Amino acid sequence: MKWVVVGAGSAGCVVTRRLVDAGHDVTLVESGPALRAGAVPASISGADSFLALAEPGRTHDGLTARRMATTRRVPYPRGRGEGGSSAVNSMVALRGDPALYSSWGWHDAADMFDRVLVPVETPHTDEVGRLARILLEADARTRLAPLTRRHGHRVTAAEAYLWPVQDRFEARPHDTVDVVEFDDTGCASGIRLADGTRIDADAVALCAGAIHTPAILLRSGITDPDVGRGLTDHPAAALTLRLRDRSGADGLSVSALLEIDPVQVLALDHLGPGAPPDIAVLLVALMRPVGAAGAVRLASDDPHVHPIVDLDMLEDERDVARLCDGVEEAIVLLRSAAFSAAIDGILIDDVGTPVDALDGRDAIESWVLRRGADYVHAACSTARALDDHGRVRGCERLVVADASAFPIIPDVNTHLPTMMLAERFVGHWLDADADAST
Repeated sequence: MKWVVVGAGSAGCVVTRRLVDAGHDVTLVESGPALRAGAVPASISGADSFLALAEPGRTHDGLTARRMATTRRVPYPRGRGEGGSSAVNSMVALRGDPALYSSWGWHDAADMFDRVLVPVETPHTDEVGRLARILLEADARTRLAPLTRRHGHRVTAAEAYLWPVQDRFEARPHDTVDVVEFDDTGCASGIRLADGTRIDADAVALCAGAIHTPAILLRSGITDPDVGRGLTDHPAAALTLRLRDRSGADGLSVSALLEIDPVQVLALDHLGPGAPPDIAVLLVALMRPVGAAGAVRLASDDPHVHPIVDLDMLEDERDVARLCDGVEEAIVLLRSAAFSAAIDGILIDDVGTPVDALDGRDAIESWVLRRGADYVHAACSTARALDDHGRVRGCERLVVADASAFPIIPDVNTHLPTMMLAERFVGHWLDADADAST
């Protein structure tokens, strides 16, 4: 059977490998560059995620998003190229709450996580950053962050899934997909690239991510009004710290985290090359948002034009309240002895406003609504248009497997859950095909 897989990120690498392992003929189409054994840039294989993000071609230049309904559009750095966001993220590898997956009927989630080929290890002692060490001292619930690495080097989804079978499928990097094409019966019959080239297939798997998968569906004439709706992310608030330790701004950006359900407190030890060496950030993120008011819409039918992305986080008052609770807890933590001995100041914006300006609940709420951030964990933007295993309603042989297909955003960083989802979906497709052929 001939498959076209669109997108070589975390999910697309999983889908490609499992289809190839099952004996299918697979063409993997990716808009960004290749990532091949022996040719991985040092910025990607190394520890500094900010260097990886700065690697040319590895993010979607010009992609922006509106975080809150009242804020302006700002860059939204999604991974691009083989490996996708697994090549540029901070490598945090968490599974999430099993009860959440069970509530969706995904009772096999633990087994699917066990199938994921990307390794996980915790940082070496000498890699733990300045802010991470303070957080570990300040709160006993803090732990070292599990990271997608082996022997201190990043392992991308491309390395784990594609490299071992790279001679058994056709890879087409630097090719942008315009639309999915259909035959007279409404069955997916291939794709058309932006340059007009057609690639025929018996089935199409869209794995282009929560921004670009719905855009492809919309350009392809899928009229289901749920396509692009329900987009969400983990809303966050950033507290900027001036550290007395000015020892460089490189290495792991994240090496420790604190989980206080439903909030994650992440120690961001530096902001990359060129950032002031005394600056670090404590990110407070709401990992169980209930609001899902965001949407992806087409700005143009041109596949080279990015879609309009409106996250519209914190539209639900319950999310505002719970994020504010997390901020209050973080401020208390920052006034502990461990932090007091290590920092010279706490700022709440890029113009130097001190944290003392957050002198009450109303001030905190106003601040998160004006200055709220996100985790760049876009999710859920096609789920309402899919069945339980990623099939697009009303479209035979067209399936989706990426973070857009989550019914609810996972309560952790989405990289590992996205690979779990892909393992689960592709396994079901293969089982269904086997049943149909018997």
